Amino acid sequence: MTEQSEVPWERLDPRIVLAAFLGALVRLVPAAVAWWLFDQTDTAARVTVALFAAIALVHPANEALKYWKVRYRITPTELQVRKGLAVRSAHAVPLHRIRTVDITAPLIHRLLGLAVLTVGTGSNLMADPTSGVALAGLRAPVAASLRSRLVREAEIADEVERAPSTATAPVQDDGTIVELRWGWVVYAMSGVWLLVGAVSVGGTLFGMASAIGRGDWLTNGVAVAAAALGVFAAVVGLVAFLVVGAIAGATTFVTGWWGYRLAREPGGTFVATRGLFTTRSFTADRARMRGITLSASPLVRLLGGALARPVMTGISLRQTMNESAAMLPTTSRDEAVRLGDTLLGTPVLAALDDGTVRLVTHPPAARRRAVARWVIADAVVAGILGIGAVLWSWPVWLLAVPVALLPGCVLAGRAAYRALGHALVDDHLYLRRGAVVRRTDVLEVRGISGATVTQSPVQRWLGLAHLVATTAAGEQAYRAVDVAVRDATALAAELTAEPSVAAPEAPADTRTLSV
Repeated sequence: MTEQSEVPWERLDPRIVLAAFLGALVRLVPAAVAWWLFDQTDTAARVTVALFAAIALVHPANEALKYWKVRYRITPTELQVRKGLAVRSAHAVPLHRIRTVDITAPLIHRLLGLAVLTVGTGSNLMADPTSGVALAGLRAPVAASLRSRLVREAEIADEVERAPSTATAPVQDDGTIVELRWGWVVYAMSGVWLLVGAVSVGGTLFGMASAIGRGDWLTNGVAVAAAALGVFAAVVGLVAFLVVGAIAGATTFVTGWWGYRLAREPGGTFVATRGLFTTRSFTADRARMRGITLSASPLVRLLGGALARPVMTGISLRQTMNESAAMLPTTSRDEAVRLGDTLLGTPVLAALDDGTVRLVTHPPAARRRAVARWVIADAVVAGILGIGAVLWSWPVWLLAVPVALLPGCVLAGRAAYRALGHALVDDHLYLRRGAVVRRTDVLEVRGISGATVTQSPVQRWLGLAHLVATTAAGEQAYRAVDVAVRDATALAAELTAEPSVAAPEAPADTRTLSV
């Protein structure tokens, strides 16, 4: 206790107040410009700008209080943080519980030489408020020094036995494994942003226009353009939709992955840094890797791309949902396989690609069920259109749409069946599924804490079952879809037959089998 009391308390940098004030001014610019361009006498515009100004000033005031009251220090066993004005709180994170130490720096923070240090223990921050802390407003060199120290102290306190890497990508002298390649932007332009980009951009523009009372300008403009274009309106709209989506994808890639670099530090920790306006630095320990997920949408797969995501312990639910924890962008499939195997330390994905590992084919009943799901969905659409034609006088010709889609639904069902596969080879479980987004999950058996076999009434009739492998890492539940019930039961028994070495985050093995 005496040794801890001798460690001095540190405070945040006072420039966080200036950063917050500049950020408030930046947030006021769009409202002020819109007010000036449209109508300065409009009551709605004046009220909107006034509200934005009042809200914007709250943040600098809060940062001033944070600088005045937040203190932190690192003792031999804990990271301690004190904060609060009216309500005081003391937060202590044991060093042996630290799983991630990440650094982010928004543009204004970077200009002022500041950074945000986020320390996580892998718990859900919303459910466990003691699971981690964020120190917003450190000088960049101080944040980097603290990150190195906390990672080093956590490794010493954890006493984790690190598995050696048997298959790694070429590493440069400075530890660099891979750097940004601009050809990867093609995959970002053909990914999910191709569909949601135009919706996001249009929604943002309409929201800004509505905030100043000019939402009708956009809606009237779209109506006039559609009337002028006539029969070409749908074609032009579709092309514009795809172009805006592709531009949004490219913009997101450039801003998010600018300066990307994945490197291995001397201690074996992987560090991914990236970002144009907001820089991010995410750390990952090889000892906490529990597998790899390889996924690709249809267009990305057609272009030969894929996304490799590590399955890791020590990542909270909030980090999993936040792109700041992403270590790899969507790349070519060969590059994704190479980087995924490097992170995991063994050629599990390469073994699948070169045929060393062969997945078990699921029974024909799984094909019938996959086709039936797509056909039933098409029948539901036909039923809705039929009801609409009877009750609300919808055009009868709309019923031709599900009829035309029927062959495609059958093909999609057969493609979903061909995507199914699983295998248990040595110490790794392979699971593959997905007709639209094809994904392959490779899990280390040592990280699997439970295996559950489930059946629906239809599956019982067809002799099929789902196998769900649970783990403390990643999504925490990984499925083998429509496996023969005998194979699913045998695989679950094999996964839970021998207790594995307890993972650092779990004091004991809790494997269970339920059918």
